[in-house]
Amino acid sequence: MKESKIAEFYQDKSIFITGATGFMGKVLVEKLLRSCPGIERVYLLLRPSKGKDVTCRLEELINNEVFHALRQNQPEIVKKLIPMAGDISLTSLGLSAADQEILNSSVSVVFHTAARINFDDNLREAIDANIKGPQKVIAFCSQLKKLQAFVHVSTVFNNLDKGEIDEVVYPSHLDPLKLTEFVDSMDNQLLASITKQLVGNCPNALGEQVLQKYCSENKIPLAIVRPSIVTCSLQEPIPGWIDNLNGPSGFIVGVGKGLLRTAITDCNLVGDMIPVDIAINLMIAAGWKSAIGGMQQDNEAKVYNCVTGSHNPVTWRMFNQYGMAGWKEYPTKDMAWYPSINYHTRQIPYKLEQAIYHYLPAYFFDFVARVIGKKPIMVTLYNKIHRALTCLDFYVVREWKFVSNNPIQLLDEMSPEDRRLFNFDVRDINWESYVTNYILGCRRFLLKDNIQTLPIAKRNLNRLYWLRILLRLILLVVLGFIFYKFFF
Repeated sequence: MKESKIAEFYQDKSIFITGATGFMGKVLVEKLLRSCPGIERVYLLLRPSKGKDVTCRLEELINNEVFHALRQNQPEIVKKLIPMAGDISLTSLGLSAADQEILNSSVSVVFHTAARINFDDNLREAIDANIKGPQKVIAFCSQLKKLQAFVHVSTVFNNLDKGEIDEVVYPSHLDPLKLTEFVDSMDNQLLASITKQLVGNCPNALGEQVLQKYCSENKIPLAIVRPSIVTCSLQEPIPGWIDNLNGPSGFIVGVGKGLLRTAITDCNLVGDMIPVDIAINLMIAAGWKSAIGGMQQDNEAKVYNCVTGSHNPVTWRMFNQYGMAGWKEYPTKDMAWYPSINYHTRQIPYKLEQAIYHYLPAYFFDFVARVIGKKPIMVTLYNKIHRALTCLDFYVVREWKFVSNNPIQLLDEMSPEDRRLFNFDVRDINWESYVTNYILGCRRFLLKDNIQTLPIAKRNLNRLYWLRILLRLILLVVLGFIFYKFFF
């Protein structure tokens, strides 16, 4: 640690984090405590929910599997986590006067990770989280007496009308504040009808504009980290760790369970995914660099496109090949069918296979369930799966060029020890190994399938394989018989 300039920078400093209970937030908190043990305090903005106060929510966070090694090896360090009740949608973040005073006098770096990441069309919620949220957070944080850097997590999927997306905050023909006022004045039905026309610029992009304007006026060093599709961890805190079904994770689980057998995807395109720990290491390093470097000469934000496609691309075809190999080596115990999937770029063959492979069996099993007095669930399940997949359709049949020079430049400025401790060099990723760990992570953390069940799972996989062969032979015989009767 003595050779780490980044760990030395965070020594005796207090950090303020929003979105700490989210997927990226958990990894950020754990990494800061483990790799920067000299941190004074880590203040977490938590919103009380479901009858639980922030103390209960902090306890739940600490008991997450992400913190297992810390609890075992450094049990005292989690006491540096201080929960504060609040909400980014409220003035002064809804903080009490006492909490505001603590933050005002102690916080040096802010990580704003509370954003809405679901790829859907609920514009009102997206604006509340990704425009109003940053506005309220930066308005409060501009009062912090010791503030040295503000790190904002955005997404690289902004300004998608451009073929090449550079590491800059693009201007917009829309005024973010006027847009929020306009949206606030509309009812939900009318807003839903014009959402497609309004979201030419992603709300995240407009949130970046709000932050850049405010930070420039108040001389606050601002770093914007834009991850692509955030996926399971590469190495830290546990290889393959994942805690949600968003993005490719739900897709992987659906295929592994044998539920998902057809999808819309152009397999020749690059699927830009970023392991969560790569993004977190970049955020921590960006906070260090912003603080020691101060404001840029032009008062512009330093933008980091956190992507893999620029330096270590993987196509959806490669991802699928590695994934199918992984599921056959490490199958899950409870499978609905033998894992396999067909990809299409056109809707007609996709909808046809969807009806045959998904809904036909679903209606059959729901019919059987009703007959034996059980609740039918399969059609409802497939409706949910298809709604989730529809949100990803836009991203898996298109490709963009994301410029990513600033992360490489930052790596060059870091010491060898810092590059080891806070590695975010995407050129080091071995995709085959990574996807295999992704499968194991989905199996362990999402499906709760212990590795001891692997022998049983492989026997089930083998049975389903031969059942598939048998059904195909029966279908072939039936078709042959029909052909014979019809023509002879």
